[in-house]
Amino acid sequence: MSVRAGRVAIAIVLLAAGLTVAALSAVHRILSGDLLRRWVNTNPEELFLDYDEASAGMPGTIRVRGLTLRGSDPNVQWSFRIEKAVVSISLLDLLHREFHATRVRAEGLTFRLREKKGRTELSSAHEALVPSIPGFSGPPLKTRVVPPPPLSAEEKRLFWTIRIENLVADPAPDIWIEIYRFRGRARVTGGFLLRPHEHAQVGPAAVEFLSGAFTLGPGPTILADGSGRADCVIDRFNPDLVRGQEVWRKISGNIRLEGRLEDIRFVNHFLRRAPEPRLAGGGGPARFSARFDHGIGRGNGDFEIPRATFAYARGTLAGRASGRLAVPRWDVEHSDMGISGSRIELADVTTSGTKHEEQGWWGRFDFPSGHLRGGLAAETAISCRDARPLYTLFRANLPGWAEGILKLNGMTGKARVRLASQLADIEGLEASGGKFRIAGRYHDRGNDRRGAFLIESGPLAVGVEIAGPVTRVKLLGARKWFAQESAGAPPARP
Repeated sequence: MSVRAGRVAIAIVLLAAGLTVAALSAVHRILSGDLLRRWVNTNPEELFLDYDEASAGMPGTIRVRGLTLRGSDPNVQWSFRIEKAVVSISLLDLLHREFHATRVRAEGLTFRLREKKGRTELSSAHEALVPSIPGFSGPPLKTRVVPPPPLSAEEKRLFWTIRIENLVADPAPDIWIEIYRFRGRARVTGGFLLRPHEHAQVGPAAVEFLSGAFTLGPGPTILADGSGRADCVIDRFNPDLVRGQEVWRKISGNIRLEGRLEDIRFVNHFLRRAPEPRLAGGGGPARFSARFDHGIGRGNGDFEIPRATFAYARGTLAGRASGRLAVPRWDVEHSDMGISGSRIELADVTTSGTKHEEQGWWGRFDFPSGHLRGGLAAETAISCRDARPLYTLFRANLPGWAEGILKLNGMTGKARVRLASQLADIEGLEASGGKFRIAGRYHDRGNDRRGAFLIESGPLAVGVEIAGPVTRVKLLGARKWFAQESAGAPPARP
C-alpha cells in the first residue's frame, strides 16, 4: 500500500469514527432531553410519546425504559406501554418527521383500546368494563360526524408518522380491548403504521396467548387456563373517513381460543336488560375459532358445563349443559351472527321452586336456522323428556292446571323462537308427546302477554287463550277458534 493510499484509508476511518461519534452525540441529545417529545407531541390528544429513560448504543439503536405511546382518532382511544426495549430506528427518517422503528425487541407490553361512544350508547355497566387510559378522561365520546376540511400542505408537514416494524414483545402480560381482557403471558409480533388524519394500517400482526385468563374487563372470568392465537391485517384506511364499526370492512384474520369455562355468570352482562334468567356454573372445557375476511367471519366452537343453573323468579333449573356453536356467517360490522347448525343439550336437570318439580330431565335444542342480533331469532327443533321445564325456560307463564295437562311426555316439536330484552315470542309451535298434540303461539313482552294453543288427543280438541292475566278455555269449536287466531296479525317484533 502506498503512503497516499494509507493516508486515505486513515482519513476514511477517522471520518467514519467522527460521524459515529457525532451521530451518537446527536441521538443522545435528542433522547436525553425533551427534543424528541417536543417533535412528536405537537397534539397530545391525537398522538403522545413519553419514556422514563433512554440511551443510545450504536447509531440508530436505542435502549428505552417505560416507553409509552398513546393516540386517538374519531373512532378509538388507545395506548401501550413497554417496560424495556431495544429499538433500531432510522435516523434519516427523523429528518422527515417519521419515527421509524425497523426492529423492536420488547419486554412487558401492556395494551389498552376503547371505542368512542355516542351519549345515547353509554351505559354504566359497559363503562365499568372498558379500560381507563392515563391522559384521556372518560367516558370517550364520539364527536359529531362532520366531513373534515382539506388539510393544507403546512398542516400535513407538522404531522409525525409512527411506523413500527419487526416488533417482538414477550412477555405481554395485559391486553385489554374494549370489554375483553387477557391477563397472563402473551407474545405479540408484527407492526403498524399511523399518520394522524391521513392513514392507519396494522399488520401482519399476531398475538399468541400462551397461558392466562380471559375476563370481562376487571370483572368475571370467561376462560381460565386460556390459550390460543389471533392474527390480523387491517388494510390502510383514513380514520377520519372510516367511522365506528365500518373499520371491520378492513379487517381480515383468524382467532383460536380454548380454555376452561370458569363461571358462566359473565353471560349475565349480555342479558342485563332482561330480569331473568340469571346464569351460573362452569368448570368445563370450551373452545372457539373463527376466520374473518374483511369483516365477514365464519367459525365454530363447543362447550361443556358440569353444572349450570338458570334462576328465574318462578324457580330454578340446574343440570349439565353442553353444545356446539356453528357460525356459517358473521357480519361483525352489523353485529349479526348466524347460528344455523348449532345445538344445546341439557341433561340430569332438576327444578326447584317451580309449579311442578322435576328430576333427571333432559332436552336437546337444534337450530336449523337462526341469528343472534340484539337477541335470538331462530327456528328450533326440540326433543325432551317432557314439556313442563320449557315453560320456565322460555318464561311462558302458563297456569298450573295448563302445565299439568301439557306435560307432553317424550315431547318432540318445532317452533320459531325470538328471545330478547323483556321478550319471549314463540310462533308456529307444533309438538307432540304422550297422547297429546299441541299447536300454538305465545307472546310475552312487558305487560303485553297473549297466547293461543290448541290441544288435541284423538277426536278431542281444547283451546287455551291467554290474554294478560286472564286464561280462558275453549271447549266448543276449539279448532275453528284456533284457525282464526292463527290467521291473525303476528305479535309485535322487538
